[in-house]
Amino acid sequence: MTVQRTLSILKPDATERNLTGAINAMFEKAGFRIVAQKRLQLS
Repeated sequence: MTVQRTLSILKPDATERNLTGAINAMFEKAGFRIVAQKRLQLS
């Protein structure tokens, strides 16, 4: 059985507007399962 993975990168304004929880909920409602999450600030 093949496992598929998807990478999602949120734009900075989504974090500033506190939308990360709502975005995660939309992914889960669409049938995706979040297996890891990391927050980074790129320079």
